[in-house]
Amino acid sequence: MNMQECKICNNNAQHHAYSTEKDSQVVDCSYCGKYYLMHLFETDIYNDKSNFYKVSSWIREQNDEFHINPEISQEVFEDKLNMRDKRIKEKFDLMMQYFSNATNRFQLDKKILVKCWMKNENEFAKLYQKAVDTILLDGPLIKMLSGFSYPIFLGLTFDGLEYIENLANPNQSSKNIFVAFNFEDNLKEVFNVHVKSAIEENGFNYVVVNQDNVEHNKSINDEIIVKLKSSRIVIADFTNHRPSVYFEAGFAMGMNIPIIWTCQEGHDQDMSFDTRQFPHIIWKDKDDLVKQVMDRIKVIL
Repeated sequence: MNMQECKICNNNAQHHAYSTEKDSQVVDCSYCGKYYLMHLFETDIYNDKSNFYKVSSWIREQNDEFHINPEISQEVFEDKLNMRDKRIKEKFDLMMQYFSNATNRFQLDKKILVKCWMKNENEFAKLYQKAVDTILLDGPLIKMLSGFSYPIFLGLTFDGLEYIENLANPNQSSKNIFVAFNFEDNLKEVFNVHVKSAIEENGFNYVVVNQDNVEHNKSINDEIIVKLKSSRIVIADFTNHRPSVYFEAGFAMGMNIPIIWTCQEGHDQDMSFDTRQFPHIIWKDKDDLVKQVMDRIKVIL
């Protein structure tokens, strides 16, 4: 084991002995987290490194949220470089959650940048100042000779604590459960009959959006977003891998809406890498699915 610069973020990282079994080297970066550096991976080929922060943040997210040490090949690296950046509101919410666990007199720990998907210190300073201006955080930004403003965090205000509480419980009073699945005949019966019946028997609203129940003068995507925004829980079934289910699940994640991930037995090995990491209910038949889904709903609520 030796200390070298991380090829992704240039911070100190422990590089463990090369594993011939995995054809990779374990890298434990103080900033990105732990990952497997695959054979022949190279970053010197990139002239523009402005998006490297997205790869660092993705690795850190895999480590912290899902307890996964990802394999970084050239293909994976390219994919993460080009993925959608977090929206400003998403970054702001991540920053607020970070500060909700911080101690008083906080001064900048650079890990806040990678944990909150910040492009750089200037982007962080703007979002921090916004939180101070809207009376969510208490503590000034101190201008340094280097030109960067460091936060002296004194704590969350009452409004800040309420903001964090609302983040943890989006749409808490909603009775809507949004269901996304592949609209094949056999799955329609499973979901639109059996899952729907169980959901409604427990006092919730079963919500599905497809071309059959959207007015002609409305965009189906607009209707999906409206319904998702008002839902308490989303059930996303990946049997037969309907592309829009990935969109609906991703949108719900961005809104911090709890997702129940499901897939019929035999189809789970074909799921996308981006969703395979989540704990799916692997169901055998309609009765198995209904029982497991309703048990998960009760745990969430």
